[in-house]
Amino acid sequence: MINKTTDLYYLCAGPSTWGLNVGIFKKLAGHVFGIMNDKLIVWPKRLSSRNCNPKNIHTLRASAKNRDIVIIDRIKSETSKVNIGGHVNRSGENYLIGMTPHHKYPQFPDMTHIYKTHPHKTSKTVHTIGPKRFKKAELNSKIIWSEGIGLVAPVFHYFGYNIKGFGVNSANLLKQYFC
Repeated sequence: MINKTTDLYYLCAGPSTWGLNVGIFKKLAGHVFGIMNDKLIVWPKRLSSRNCNPKNIHTLRASAKNRDIVIIDRIKSETSKVNIGGHVNRSGENYLIGMTPHHKYPQFPDMTHIYKTHPHKTSKTVHTIGPKRFKKAELNSKIIWSEGIGLVAPVFHYFGYNIKGFGVNSANLLKQYFC
């Protein structure tokens, strides 16, 4: 079990993508754990159904023992930072398909209210397109593109995590969370 911090941060893209130097102290269930300034940071070895499936996320939950998670994703948007209140999965993938039921959890989980948002802060809906398409996505004034939150958030929600979602479009903004 990991009890080093109370904050759990999940990066859809690994820290090297963001230019963060995070010390690795554990690898488990297709994910890597690191600590930076007393914050527990977890990221998938690769954003894929092989690493981010219910079996692996359940293993992470048992190890981290934290029901609150902040998922941070890369975005392409005219806005540099967004509070994510919803997503549209346009990636063509779903990491829950064929993987439920898992243990005592239902086959068809309720996917309403995935994100916990602050009532006085504006939240936005992002369009998740996956890592391959994200690299090629063009800036669009009407759509906020995201890389992966729409793929992983439903899996965390399936296990009862309280999810706060944030999207940032630059490494410098992400560093503010951890430095």
